[in-house]
Amino acid sequence: MSKRSLQNEYKQIPVPQAALQERIRQGMEQGKQEQQIKRPKRLRRLVVSTGLAASLLITSTFVIPSFATAMAKVPLLGQIYRPFAEQENTGTAIGQKQLATKINQVASDQGIDIQVIDAYYDGATIGMNLIATGVPDVKPEIRSGLYELFKGDKRFAGTETMELVYFKKVNGVWQGRIEYMLGENKLRDKIRVPIVLTEMFGVKGNWTFEIPIKRLETSEHIYETVADNPDYETSITLDKLIQGKGSTSFEYTTRSPKGERTYVEMSLFDQSGKPVIHNWTWSTQSIKRTKTKIKEIEKSRLVVGNYVIKPGTYTLHPMLQISPRTKKVPLTQSLPYHQKSARHPLKMTITSIETTSNQVVVEFSTNSRSSQSDIKLDIRNSMYLLKGTEPPDGREIKPKLAVLNANKQTFKATFNLPESSEHPKEEYYLETGYGNTVLNTPISLRPIPFTVN
Repeated sequence: MSKRSLQNEYKQIPVPQAALQERIRQGMEQGKQEQQIKRPKRLRRLVVSTGLAASLLITSTFVIPSFATAMAKVPLLGQIYRPFAEQENTGTAIGQKQLATKINQVASDQGIDIQVIDAYYDGATIGMNLIATGVPDVKPEIRSGLYELFKGDKRFAGTETMELVYFKKVNGVWQGRIEYMLGENKLRDKIRVPIVLTEMFGVKGNWTFEIPIKRLETSEHIYETVADNPDYETSITLDKLIQGKGSTSFEYTTRSPKGERTYVEMSLFDQSGKPVIHNWTWSTQSIKRTKTKIKEIEKSRLVVGNYVIKPGTYTLHPMLQISPRTKKVPLTQSLPYHQKSARHPLKMTITSIETTSNQVVVEFSTNSRSSQSDIKLDIRNSMYLLKGTEPPDGREIKPKLAVLNANKQTFKATFNLPESSEHPKEEYYLETGYGNTVLNTPISLRPIPFTVN
């Protein structure tokens, strides 16, 4: 596809600006409130090929099917959005089958009535449909509400969440849907879900509910099949499958060496080798993490909404992502400086660091076999120069990247200092982004076969 054709297709995508703006606004407000309580530590970035797009899609209630469907057709971006277009949500299938439980609870505040009309609990997913009346004349960017699940409820300690629910007008009625994947270790047959909406359509208030839900009939298939890979000292156990009325859930356990966190991406293939669902990472819930003297053990639940697996033979294809612990590199570091995981083949070597009062220039090499554009994108978005180990304003300087030798995989990163410094070597530290580059270079593991009767 030509660059011009790609640009034309991209321009035709119906981007939901209202929801996007609201998500950003809510994030900024929440960030300000948290900063007033305690300044959080700077978080390491997880860089993927579409950066911001992926970060905005993590919240399932924010994904709008029409937007995801359109984005899934675009080259390059499609691999990120396709899982959402394929799986949509559990509520779609539940609604089609008319399996939701009628609730009809109403809460009123600030002249706005919120009604929970029905709810569902399928597999590991709970959800509810809302309607709103008494809505003020609102702008498009505030057609949403902020809600909290399980707030203050000791029964669900550790699973509390604050999310955004987007409303749209259908036949003159404001409708919204909340959907949430449970992170409990043991799923219950009946639960009462406390929920508080704290802001609706830009109006702050308190709309409180406690919704009783009975889980729909499910089928559980126990496997406990282990895929072991000694080369990476990692094993993945497919524990069980939960077959719901409108969703499919997999539970699996990852065991890896202590000190390096391991992430797993999954794809599902049918008996003919045809892919059913690609890369479910976005919908994976960490249920429980434990550590031994030598191992880190993580139990995870992977939920595929709007998909009920049929009888047959399948294989799960795991992709291992390793997140090694990396340290900030002082500019006085003796060279060459090697960054290498004991379990991952990717390595990075810093061969030269030159400093002036205005610039820091770093030359390095990597053995990555990715395309030059991919490497440059990874490094440009995950290599930073920091003033101090924890700069008070969180400022990070990104580099201008140049390829010195494409065959030898050598690069030069040039950081322009915001102000002249007589002692840049003592004031600045380098964060190479090696850990993020490794995380974005997944390794294929042995497929896990299983059968659904």
